[in-house]
Amino acid sequence: MKQKIAVFPRFFSGARGYDLLIRDPGASVQDYLDALNPAIESLPLQRTRRAAQNCRGCEGCCAERAPLTVIDFWRLREAVGEKSPEAFFNRYTTVIVQGPVVDIVLRRDEDGRCAFLDRKTKLCRIYGARPFVCQTFVCSPASRRALALREAVVNSGEDELVRLWFRTGAIIHQGQDPRPNRKDWPPTPFAGKKRYREVLLREVLPAPLWRRLTALQ
Repeated sequence: MKQKIAVFPRFFSGARGYDLLIRDPGASVQDYLDALNPAIESLPLQRTRRAAQNCRGCEGCCAERAPLTVIDFWRLREAVGEKSPEAFFNRYTTVIVQGPVVDIVLRRDEDGRCAFLDRKTKLCRIYGARPFVCQTFVCSPASRRALALREAVVNSGEDELVRLWFRTGAIIHQGQDPRPNRKDWPPTPFAGKKRYREVLLREVLPAPLWRRLTALQ
């Protein structure tokens, strides 16, 4: 069976990175994850961080901002057994509102690292349910179109999470002149979805980016 998305090695200024190509117009965000995750493990990618020979037991990216999508919200709630949306936002996220802008990220502890990082093993405690940005990040070069795909999915998914946040009390952890307006967040292709397989990439990506990702270059 032909893969819906192909991930393949590519050189960037002499460094081994990756590029990708969408082969099926029905490809979903889950198809993207299913193609990229094994590629990160198996392709001969050149890590840009000295300590990162691979992603097993490496905490190099666990202190970085990790925006969440609405589907991350559903998956993480299930993983931690938290039934209350309000409690989940309070315990596991940081909601930052600057003026009209809302950013919902995975909570980091006082040491600046992810709340789900096991400090002894350096492994993720919810690895199977880790957020989209965690699944799709590798400290290796990538093509512009591959990075643009990742950014488009994150932005659309987080926008839908903000819509849900408005409906569940609009908790703010950090604010600077907060004045969010729910009218600024219309429905996205993530609306009503709880699994990545339900979200089609063609509905998320801008048309020019879709053409770039489906054209062999």
